[in-house]
Amino acid sequence: MNRALAMVIGMSIAYLASFAGLVLAWIYYRKHHQSAELEDSR
Repeated sequence: MNRALAMVIGMSIAYLASFAGLVLAWIYYRKHHQSAELEDSR
């Protein structure tokens, strides 16, 4: 039981870290994509 709980907690942390990475990558992409569009429109 104790080992299963540790595995569930570990997988939850890995899932949250992966989700946070995806969100940060999306924010980074959006920020740079918008700045590139602004330069193209000038």
